[in-house]
Amino acid sequence: MNVVVALFRFFMVYLALMGTREIWRDGQVDDLLYFTNQSGILLAVVMTWAGISSLLRKRQPPAWFKGGVTLFLAITGLVAYFVLDPEAAGTPDLTIGLTSGQIEHQLNPVLAFLDFLLLDPHRRMRWRYAWWWLTYLLAYVTFTTIRGTVWDLGYPYGFIDLDAHGWGGLLLNVLIYGTGFYLLGLLIVLIDRRMPRRARLGTPVAGSS
Repeated sequence: MNVVVALFRFFMVYLALMGTREIWRDGQVDDLLYFTNQSGILLAVVMTWAGISSLLRKRQPPAWFKGGVTLFLAITGLVAYFVLDPEAAGTPDLTIGLTSGQIEHQLNPVLAFLDFLLLDPHRRMRWRYAWWWLTYLLAYVTFTTIRGTVWDLGYPYGFIDLDAHGWGGLLLNVLIYGTGFYLLGLLIVLIDRRMPRRARLGTPVAGSS
């Protein structure tokens, strides 16, 4: 079963790499500005680590790291569904009959959550992790705001566009999205603490908290 688990995780690595190929293959480092791509790269890293650990019966990635990536993918999917414009009709397939949007905004978040739910050992997370994860969002908004105001390079997403919303609107959006980010992080910790300690599938060696 550990081999099946590892193959499932390596499949997620493949999807994550396909979704971010313009960065690592074509050198379009500016695409790293997008939260979606950052989440995809983190997914590739953590699933490579977790997949190898499953094969070799080594310790799994730390709970704060794995849970954080799960949260970031969930945020990616929810923002794409509720905030961003739908993917344009006629978008070409990227791989296995799926478009880039379907992979990055739909499939990856669902697969990452299923991996967390079924394949991870649980009861490793601490409530403070939700605060740790929130600092990533705050650092992201701080960087994009500095980049947009000091270097006038624009903003990756409309809801953090200072030119469009002004400081009051930006801070309100950060408060709204930050609250949702934090509450969803708490939900992930809560799920972890309520799940059985052993993984549902496979026999992973629990990593550090």
